[in-house]
Amino acid sequence: MRRATVLLLALFLALSGQAMAQGNKQLMSEKMAVQDMKRMIIETIIGYKVKSQGEFGLTEDAQYKADVKAQAVIKDIKVKQVIYDKTKDIALAVGYIDLNGDIINVLGEKLSFKDVRVEGFGFGTMTETSRPPLRALRAAMINAYDEMGAALVGEKIFSRSTAENGVLARDSNKSRIAAAVYGAYIPNPRIDDANRGWGWDASGMAFVRLEMDARKVRDLLGNLLVYKEENIISVIGRGAQVDELSTPQNQGGKVDLTRDPGAKTQYMELGVPGSQPPQDMTGKPAQ
Repeated sequence: MRRATVLLLALFLALSGQAMAQGNKQLMSEKMAVQDMKRMIIETIIGYKVKSQGEFGLTEDAQYKADVKAQAVIKDIKVKQVIYDKTKDIALAVGYIDLNGDIINVLGEKLSFKDVRVEGFGFGTMTETSRPPLRALRAAMINAYDEMGAALVGEKIFSRSTAENGVLARDSNKSRIAAAVYGAYIPNPRIDDANRGWGWDASGMAFVRLEMDARKVRDLLGNLLVYKEENIISVIGRGAQVDELSTPQNQGGKVDLTRDPGAKTQYMELGVPGSQPPQDMTGKPAQ
């Protein structure tokens, strides 16, 4: 009897030790997801400032950089649901805020809301191998912000090309965008929506679709811009898991939440010659 009691006590201590040894990885992943969800809600409500610049000249190293900023003090955001994937250590948080009153947007303007619910979601993980698709999704969001700014306020193009002896010696094709936009949102944001406005395609490339009512926006200088096209503007941002320009080895993996982003890109051979002209293009120049 005494021996059985000792064995039970030892088993209890062992199980207690395992319970006490439970780590904080899941806790921190979930907190990160909740914080990411709050960021999305703030960006949806007050808007964001976006600046970008790109260089895509044929003789230059391609570069693209977009920077977005949003800042606000906000409370009463509710966490509706948290989903956790134990195998990948990825947490998804879904939440909302009910707005009744005045909000100061990114331009310092007062916006009044009455019985308006704004929903958002966010991801989080403490595991490095699980972060590439989440980073790609955030990159797609930033690109979508930039695309929305370009659609609304336009972009400034800087172009300069030089040819020497019939050969392109220099080709610079730069672009810049600076805009402040508010009111953009992701359509069909719920994870089980049939036409969800975010996700990854079969290759792991992330996409985010943004829409907004574009009847009135302002640029960073405060100039009022009246958009005279369709009221609802829709753009798609895309983001990659790996920077192939710096790290050629593709480290992306399979992603479960695949969707067709509806991008307009088509894949086909364009017949552009390589360093040697194709057989059917050889011959003497016309006299």
